[in-house]
Amino acid sequence: MNRQIIVNNTYGEKRIAILEDRKLVELHVMHSEEGSCLSNIYSGIIRRVLPGMQSAFVEFGGTRTGFIHANDLRLDITYEEYQKNLESDDDDELNHEEQVSETQGETRRFTDITEYAKEGNRILVQVVKEPIGQKGAKLTTHISLAGRYCVLLPTITHIGVSRKIGDREKREELKEFGQKVMKKGYGIILRTLAAETDLKTIEKEVVFLIKKWISIQNTFQKGKGTALIEPALDPMLDFVQNTGMDELSEIVVDNKNDEKAVRDYFAFYGENPDDKVKFYDLPYPIFDYYSIEPEVTKLVKKKIWLKSGGFLIVEQTEALTVIDVNTGKFVGKGDLESTVVKTNCEAAEEIAYHLRLRNLAGIIVVDFIDMRNQANKKKVIAKLEHELEKDPAKCTVFYFTRLGLIQITRKRTTESNISSLTEPCPYCSGNGIIRSRETVTFQIFREIKKHVKLYGSKVLTVRAHPETIFALEQKYTDELEKLKKELKISVNTESDNSLHRESFTVDGK
Repeated sequence: MNRQIIVNNTYGEKRIAILEDRKLVELHVMHSEEGSCLSNIYSGIIRRVLPGMQSAFVEFGGTRTGFIHANDLRLDITYEEYQKNLESDDDDELNHEEQVSETQGETRRFTDITEYAKEGNRILVQVVKEPIGQKGAKLTTHISLAGRYCVLLPTITHIGVSRKIGDREKREELKEFGQKVMKKGYGIILRTLAAETDLKTIEKEVVFLIKKWISIQNTFQKGKGTALIEPALDPMLDFVQNTGMDELSEIVVDNKNDEKAVRDYFAFYGENPDDKVKFYDLPYPIFDYYSIEPEVTKLVKKKIWLKSGGFLIVEQTEALTVIDVNTGKFVGKGDLESTVVKTNCEAAEEIAYHLRLRNLAGIIVVDFIDMRNQANKKKVIAKLEHELEKDPAKCTVFYFTRLGLIQITRKRTTESNISSLTEPCPYCSGNGIIRSRETVTFQIFREIKKHVKLYGSKVLTVRAHPETIFALEQKYTDELEKLKKELKISVNTESDNSLHRESFTVDGK
């Protein structure tokens, strides 16, 4: 795989595009006035404890209080429990009075959250999920400090080695190294890239992360109230950190500060940045030069065309995302079933691609075209699962329901690109529809009738949008004349472009 990271920095907005084999697969947009709080470490204050939900709300400096569960406050938590909390996309899964867990042959019953949290307590927290919609940020007291080759877990004693490292000797070597770290009281996860370097480099990184953790603790102890203790790594560097040097062909930036940050990062690990880091200074915008801008404009469109002529309709709601698959212009060359299977397989590939590109997460419901053959259904499922393996976010696919729907869950940590690139339409208030001219016209008729009966007006003036006035005077002129005769009134009309299509006024004398 040939991966390129293209960074566009424009006066308050930073856009990071990830290209794999020159195809845009991820887009991340950050605005300086908002900023991302994901993975930031804060000094927080517990404002409200909810025993019935086994959770608490924590003020940490964000626009809304954050949510923290009892397990994220306990000191004796196991790594398995920590991971379950971290990967949970539905906080309600964890909200119950008590939990029973079997760890190392023991069965433990957890006590009430009030044993771990008191209102007014100051705690050190890290954001594991950004505020999304009406939900506040999800927090944890179990800090994780990620490096290129390992993740340090200062509060959990655990040794983990990436499953993607298949070499047994290398795995054993890394486990032995992890044992040395754990003896110092820290947990550690050795990442996939650890297999590509020597232990001295990993040790250097571990020392750096331990020093960072000590500095974080000292800053927290000296401080008061809510405050940002340690910002997360710049997202640009985070993508570099998660990419192997063999896979990374280049990182191109159009800002000198970004270039310096990337070069310093490479220098820390003793790698030569000259072969990978490039500064872009051509007159064309960087996203235009790499043909990314046209793809960005397509991200907000509901309709996605397939190569065969079929298409997808993507509808994002607050609770879930719904994707509908249609054959469209594609009529196929064989029987109906083969046409449907080909469209569904093509749709499965495109769905997996757009979940990652648009950063759609949470619950995704897909309405594939109906198939009768069970073998064909399994073929589509297999195709979808295969394509989702390319996604760095954790995805789970559930088999067809009785209604023929497929359910997918994708780990959510940030808002989707549709949410970050758009805002609700000020004209329709985000509904996507407005009342028709006909509906508004009949509403005006009812308002005229009410006005005459309540106030006895004989001369009325209707002021409305030009399109509504046109419908009133041209399309429904006969109905208006009948109303005037029945009520024995006269009606004057005035067009006003400043009025909303649904708005009007009726004044009488």
